[in-house]
Amino acid sequence: MLELPIKLHLVFILTTLLTFIFVAMAGLLSKDKKIQRISNVVSLVVLLWLIFQSTLSLNKWYMDREAMPPHMLFPLITSIVVVSTLFIFQSGKRWMDGISLSVFTWIHVVRLPVEICLFWLATHKQLPWSMTFDGFNYDIIFGITAPIMALLYFNFKKISSMVMLVWNALGLISVLLVFIRGIGSLPSPIQIWDFSQPNYAVMHFPFIWLPAFIVPTVVLAHLIAIRRLRKGI
Repeated sequence: MLELPIKLHLVFILTTLLTFIFVAMAGLLSKDKKIQRISNVVSLVVLLWLIFQSTLSLNKWYMDREAMPPHMLFPLITSIVVVSTLFIFQSGKRWMDGISLSVFTWIHVVRLPVEICLFWLATHKQLPWSMTFDGFNYDIIFGITAPIMALLYFNFKKISSMVMLVWNALGLISVLLVFIRGIGSLPSPIQIWDFSQPNYAVMHFPFIWLPAFIVPTVVLAHLIAIRRLRKGI
């Protein structure tokens, strides 16, 4: 673990836990028993994945900066495969169409504490400033507006599906741009920017959960919302 304030580690761990709770609740709130069962399996797989990633990072597997391909691409490729699988298989589509879209809109509030942690990490030179809201990261906007959009759309019915669709599309673009920035600033053979202050933090516990879980979950939440808003479900 990095020698950082314990409060920083604690805030990030709690943020990850909150993200996990949102994922679990999105399925459990469904009235479809099959969706609930699938969600239980999803929650178990996510929990095992978090433990697995913790083990790899604590054993410094991600610290091999000369590995080619870089070890940090492992969670990225795995996430792409998992998300793609959900959109290919019928059970995955049924789960995405049956979970609570409201919960998967509220889930974006985790981007607010994540952005605070990123800024905190940058002050300790464990992350490039370009990945914070003081640089090229605008994700904090979606963390702040998520509860507003959820209330206006699901509770008060004051905005249209098209407005929600645009908000989700912009949120997806935002998180993907930050993720690309993070990959490009990793201290590895593929690093292309931020050489003076690389992206060290995500190679360590618990910050490995950012690329391995939180970011893929946020991306998936946007993709599910876009899919369902376009289909009107």
